[in-house]
Parts: sequence; structure tokens; C-alpha cells
Amino acid sequence: MTGQEVTQENFEALIEDAEYLQDEAEALKYVIDAVPYSEVPQDGMSIYQKLCLIDHAQSEYFRPILEKVIKSPRMLVLSGFKHYSETFETPDPEDSDVQKILNKIIKHRAGLINVFRKVPLIDWERGIKDKDDHIISLYDFANRMVKEERAILKEIADLILIYQNNKRQNREVNMRAQQRETNGDN
Repeated sequence: MTGQEVTQENFEALIEDAEYLQDEAEALKYVIDAVPYSEVPQDGMSIYQKLCLIDHAQSEYFRPILEKVIKSPRMLVLSGFKHYSETFETPDPEDSDVQKILNKIIKHRAGLINVFRKVPLIDWERGIKDKDDHIISLYDFANRMVKEERAILKEIADLILIYQNNKRQNREVNMRAQQRETNGDN
């Protein structure tokens, strides 16, 4: 145990935050096809690649660690696990099926939330030794997951806004050019 008390309110807030990813993925399904989600910006990853990273992180890192903490009476040491960013293989943006990855995220998140709900409240206080040899609670570990996902989702939302703004500006430029052509013909 870490000495940190995890209350029912803390747990409910964690569930609500974890469900946020599910809701965001569901909302993205309706707007994602209108942006170039497989386009890789100069300084990073495409929207599709970022979505794949989120899915990889929750299914290959966070959930397995969570399940090991629950099953083992010993304190888990995170240095025994490669971080998801180290094991992630960037998918080829040309092979992207964005609707499929969004559905996977939704499905995997539902499974993870079910695991969360099965963990007794007292077990959220169990300790995990992080890579810096600090002991954090299982609750803190799960909160880190949510914060990291939210940061990636913010990057995705920012990219979508950039693409939408560029599209709107291009339409405005084209409309003005057409107006000049029309006015010039008179």
C-alpha cells in the first residue's frame, strides 16, 4: 500500500475520465473522414498514427500492467516493462483504416473500464514502483494513462482544427478568385 487513500469519489472520477476516451473516439468517427488523417506533418505523426499509439498503449501496456498488479501479491516494478512508446511500431499511413482503429479504441477502452470496475477500491491504493524507483499507487498509474491519452487527443484535435481552418481558408480564397473573375468578365 502507498499510504494514499483512494475514495469512491476518486474512483468514480477515474472511471469518468477513462470513459472520456471512449466518447472522444465515438465523436471522431463522425468528423475524421473530412480531414487528411493519414497525412504526416513534418514534426510528428499523422492523426491515424496517433490513434494507433493510443490503442497500442491501452491494450499492450496499461491493461497488461493493471492486470498483473491485480493478480500478483508482490509490488510490480515498471522497469520490467518497456514503455509503450518504445514498443510502438508506426503504421504505414497508406494502409490506414481510421474507422477500424476508432472501433478498436472504443472496444479496448470498454474492456479496460470493465477491468477497472472489478478492482476493489482498496486495491487502487496498491503500490507500483515506477521507472524512477518511486512508489506510486495503482490509481496514480491509471491517472497517468488518462493524462497521456488526453494529451494525445489534444494533439489530434489541434491537427483537425488546423486542417479544417486550412480548408475554410482555401474555400474563401477560391470564392474571392471566382468573384474577381466574375466581376472582371462584366
